[in-house]
Amino acid sequence: MQHDLYANPNHRERLGFPLLVDLQANVVEGAYRVVAPLTSVTAGTPVNRLVPIIEHDGQKYAVLFNLITNLSGHVLRQPIGSVARYRDDLSRALDWLFFGN
Repeated sequence: MQHDLYANPNHRERLGFPLLVDLQANVVEGAYRVVAPLTSVTAGTPVNRLVPIIEHDGQKYAVLFNLITNLSGHVLRQPIGSVARYRDDLSRALDWLFFGN
């Protein structure tokens, strides 16, 4: 579902990008889901319109919209949370990425 969080199913990338957020609206059916990776916020994390900061389980993460991809819905098994409360921030980042506003 849109804005659900998942553990990154790619074990090799999980260290740098431990979580993925499902960005796709629930009205769109198909075998694939559009997702963005999350990375832990550090002192060097860029903070701008394209990199919103969210919090999950007491940890701050940057959502990396510049690394949007799609994955088979089959690998996104059990959600571990939701960032629906950040919907406006996520939508603004998508608008900035695709429409420049």
